Parts: sequence; structure tokens; C-alpha cells
Amino acid sequence: MKDMKQKITATPVKLPPELKDYLKHKAIDNRRSLANEITYRLQASREAEEAQHGKQA
Repeated sequence: MKDMKQKITATPVKLPPELKDYLKHKAIDNRRSLANEITYRLQASREAEEAQHGKQA
């Protein structure tokens, strides 16, 4: 994953309670904060999508 020491901006996101609970449990399992778990998963999804389409951002 790319360097995460970039400037971070706050982005409030509304999540269904079930999804938030799931992500909180996964964050605990992965020893991450909820915010870091969400960031990790979004970045991984982006990289997978770019790899599938042959793009490198």
C-alpha cells in the first residue's frame, strides 16, 4: 500500500449500524482503528480495481 503519511482530510460518512459494527469488529481483529480499517479497505479496493483495469494511479 502507498505511503499513508499524506495529508488526511476528515470525511464524515454515514454507515448502516450493521456495517459499522462489522467494520469495528474487523478493525479489532486487525489491530486497527475503525478509521484505519475503512481507509485500508477502500485503498485495497481501489488498487484491485485499478489492477483489473490495467491502470496505475
